[in-house]
Formats: sequence, structure tokens, C-alpha cells
Amino acid sequence: MTGRLLRLHLRARGAPTFLVGVGVVAVLAWLGGNWLASRPYFDGPAARIPVVALAPLLGATLLAPTLGGADEELERGIPLPWPRWRLGHVLLGATLIGGTLVLGGLRRPEVFGAYALVRNTLGCAGLVAGAAVLLGARLAWVVAFGYVCAVYAATPRQVGGAAGVWAWPVQPSTVEVSWLVAVGLFVVGTVGYLCRGNRVAPGKAR
Repeated sequence: MTGRLLRLHLRARGAPTFLVGVGVVAVLAWLGGNWLASRPYFDGPAARIPVVALAPLLGATLLAPTLGGADEELERGIPLPWPRWRLGHVLLGATLIGGTLVLGGLRRPEVFGAYALVRNTLGCAGLVAGAAVLLGARLAWVVAFGYVCAVYAATPRQVGGAAGVWAWPVQPSTVEVSWLVAVGLFVVGTVGYLCRGNRVAPGKAR
């Protein structure tokens, strides 16, 4: 029974589309990262900053619509331990995004590589999960997309310090505070989502 419910749940949340999308993002990240790192006018692995910042963001954007079902009122009427299902949903989604990106080619951990991809996946997934509570699944991507794009456009030159806090998506993976921020966002966003779930439109039961 649980297996059947799981299949129905994943199908209702658009899991097949999500998986295909993550695969496409991973391929583009692999191609883009290797091309940038091979350019003589870029500074080696640091040239991957666009990929490291944007690939996890795109993966989290794909995760956003899966955080809500087509009929929230009907779903919440099913007697299931929804907090655990929501937690598993976010953890599985983040694992698939981060794992696929790392295996897709950017495996070298120095500077901007595998570690930074994992960190940014956690941070972006946390922003998306938290935004789903406030804005709903359809708009959950807006906060992460706007924030990461703004940070990338600001192109901060400082490494660590205050920049490690607000510009964590573009910091080297060796900056410890950037990990604290990303993991903190993931924990807060995930806890909020598992407790409250996707925002239900006015007039529908919570």
C-alpha cells in the first residue's frame, strides 16, 4: 500500500519531469564547467563560478513545483504522516540534484568544484522549501532565483568575512561560514516545510 501511495505521490508531484530536468541541468553544467575551465583567459577552476552558482539554482527551481500537489485539500485529507513525507521529499530532491551535479563532471573539489556544488544545492533547496511555505510551490523558486542572481551580479571580490555570509553562493568551498549559512537555510527551510507544508490558496483547508 505504501509503495502504491509513493508512486502516486511522485507522479502527482511531477517527479518524472523533475528527473529529466535535473539530468539536462547536469549535462549543461558538465559541458559549461569544462569549457570555462579550459579557456586560457580564465583562472582555472575559479572560472566555474557561473556553473557552481547557477546549476544548483536551476535544480532547486525544478524542485519547487514538486513541493505542492495539484489538489492540496484532497492530499491533506489522506491519513498519512505528512511531516515525514515532506522531509523525505526535500531530502531526496536535494540529494538527487547535488549527487547528479557532482557525478556529472565537476568532481575536482578544489576552489569551485564538487564541494561548492553540494553547498549551493543545500542553500538553494532550503530557500525553495521555505518559500513554498510562504508563497506556495508555484512561486517557491522566486526567492532563490532572485537572491542567487543578485549575488552573482554583485560579483563580490572579498573571500570570507561578511561576504562569506551574504555571498555564500559564489564563495570558495573552503570558506566555512558559507557552509554554515547554506546548511542553516536548508535546515530552516526544510523544517518550515515539513511542519507547514506548501501554502494553500485562500479558502482551502490547511
